[in-house]
Amino acid sequence: MRVSLVWAALLFIPVVGCRAAPDEPVRLLTIATGGTAGAYYPLGGALARLYTDAIPGVTASAQATVASVFNVQAVEQRKVDVAFTQGDVAYLAYTSGTQTIPRPHANLRGMAVLYVNTVQIVARADGAIRRVRDLRGRRVGVGAPGSGTEVAARIIIEAHGLNYGDVKADFLSFAEVAAQLQDRTLDAGFLVASYPVAALTDAATTVGVRLLPIDRDASARIREEYPFFKPVVIPTGTYRGLDRDLTTLGVDNLLVCRADLPDALVYRLTRVFFESLGELGNAHAAARTVDPKQGRSTPIPLHPGAARYYRELELGK
Repeated sequence: MRVSLVWAALLFIPVVGCRAAPDEPVRLLTIATGGTAGAYYPLGGALARLYTDAIPGVTASAQATVASVFNVQAVEQRKVDVAFTQGDVAYLAYTSGTQTIPRPHANLRGMAVLYVNTVQIVARADGAIRRVRDLRGRRVGVGAPGSGTEVAARIIIEAHGLNYGDVKADFLSFAEVAAQLQDRTLDAGFLVASYPVAALTDAATTVGVRLLPIDRDASARIREEYPFFKPVVIPTGTYRGLDRDLTTLGVDNLLVCRADLPDALVYRLTRVFFESLGELGNAHAAARTVDPKQGRSTPIPLHPGAARYYRELELGK
């Protein structure tokens, strides 16, 4: 992905909480989140405060970033300690790398499966686009460069027999996709997020939108090659004009970390995360859907510290 690691542009969320005793070294822990309008940012800020308050010797801070691809690269380069990312991005980075760092990201380890992001492909209701193949030659919002949305958009477009270059890809945020659909300056857009997306709800009410299905054969090809994708159904009535259930694909969000973090530290980080889901749910509703029993099923290897937490969870400790 075309991502430049210009760290001076990052936004920091300061965290104040308990500190280590004077003779105890303080460990500064950095959490990479996402854009300020998404779920990663408020969850990361809340998690940083919880870590600082709950773990002696740890002072955590959260950084706003351009999200998934950027975050795994930052973990690989040891510029951050913990990060939010989509499962597809983590899997591809771990196995083969990213466009910017085209080698396997061996320093990447899983901590937890979080909640599902759903692929929502949307076009104007008054347009001629009714399926993914109709996107050829059209102006399509594909998410920010280096985002999980762009990764998913590329995979889905190519699974339908198109080349990524067959569409006029425009790197737009969810809000920009919705606004430009309403202005009729955009033909279609990809949104990979928990539904309903507020900006899409607004567009469905004003200009009218059509959600595009993923072809059954394309879905099978995608899931065979990329097993981290899973079937998701968007229920009837989720958006105005959606008059039947829509089958699409989803991908898990993950919490990941550096492989070289101490096992005892990652164990505490994982435990505090799951024991604080109620408080995290106050920061963003997506945390309320996290299932601890699914936490260990990351598409990349678990950090041994996280694995210890899941073993204890199974034993009922």
